[in-house]
Amino acid sequence: MLRSTKVLINDERSDASDFLLKIIVNRGYQAGFAKDATEIIAMLSNDQYDVVLSNGGYRELNRDHHTRLKSPSVFIIVITDSHNKAQDLNADVYLPRPFLISELWRAIETPFQLFME
Repeated sequence: MLRSTKVLINDERSDASDFLLKIIVNRGYQAGFAKDATEIIAMLSNDQYDVVLSNGGYRELNRDHHTRLKSPSVFIIVITDSHNKAQDLNADVYLPRPFLISELWRAIETPFQLFME
């Protein structure tokens, strides 16, 4: 597990965002919060994030923004109620709500386990 991993959180539900930010930071990860799609792109442009954890709030982005978001260096985890929505957004991992905290840790750590093998 790489504690230097930076996670960018975007969830339209403020209670979920606060909870996710708190547990991710308490786990030892660095984290940032983006309130909407424009802020996601700005934060990805200004800082290096390894993981975007979102409920799909970036779906209104244009094709260029999606390409930048879906770069090989960014792992996308989508939390949603619809598996089809996650597939439409080209998520690397789909995390159905409600989920266990252990499932969240596994989703965040998956790309780094694959890299280390």
